[in-house]
Amino acid sequence: MKLSLLCSCVPALLLLGCSATKPPRKIRLAPVINEASGLVIEAERMIWHNDSGDGPYLYTTDLRGKLLKMDTLDAGALDYEDIAVDTQGLLYVGDFGNNTGRRTHGVIYRYDRSTSQTDSIVFIYPGQSGEGRLAAGNYDCEAMVAANGNLHLFTKDILFGDRPFYVRHYRLPARPGTYVAELVDSLYLPRRVVTGAALDPKTGELYLVAYNFRRLLGFLPSSSASLITLTDYPDDRFLSGRVRRRGIAWAIPTQHEAVAIFDERFLYVGAEATRLRKHAIARRLRRR
Repeated sequence: MKLSLLCSCVPALLLLGCSATKPPRKIRLAPVINEASGLVIEAERMIWHNDSGDGPYLYTTDLRGKLLKMDTLDAGALDYEDIAVDTQGLLYVGDFGNNTGRRTHGVIYRYDRSTSQTDSIVFIYPGQSGEGRLAAGNYDCEAMVAANGNLHLFTKDILFGDRPFYVRHYRLPARPGTYVAELVDSLYLPRRVVTGAALDPKTGELYLVAYNFRRLLGFLPSSSASLITLTDYPDDRFLSGRVRRRGIAWAIPTQHEAVAIFDERFLYVGAEATRLRKHAIARRLRRR
């Protein structure tokens, strides 16, 4: 290419900078985010929280995983499992993990970053009794999105035993108060439990990350994970839409716990640290 032609292309390339480059393929997170369980992305900032065992903290990182900021919510922290953001920029942190089945209610904390105010949304599921994980019902949850003034929860079935592997969609208002969650729909996902959700408000595409864990030959730990995409659903009955499922990981025992949309091309899936990999990571995936 002649120099004159190359020079004439430079301004155009600069204008296309964001669309002509790709974000990092893999991001190693700061050590403090070792159990990355929830994620939202705003511009080139990632907001994370850990799983159970941490405090009421939100961690903001750049796309290299460098810790930029830590917010402390005026809230409890029993088992944070997912985070969502609404069109006003309010954050919703779901303290609704319930692997034992003993919880009798869940809490979602609404956090206003402009004022540092934290409000509580307390809820129960219809029929929830806290009688244990093997009791009838499906009252564990690790996935949530915010849309149209509501919060939408997608439950997690039990990994082990003779279970039907259904995900249930519940809905409740995205405002402080005490509610009974409304059951909207359910979907059979063979050999997968749902652990994260993200919604594109422009296209309506809902993404669920789901995984399974088992022991090969009775002792070798192994896992597999899928990205579930739901489209063409009526109103907000997400689980009644068209379902696409694709594998994103297999064999290596890893808990994929979070998913968030980056732009029209890519999303990121977060995975917790393991014994072999000491840092939690975020992996870039194509949306389609």
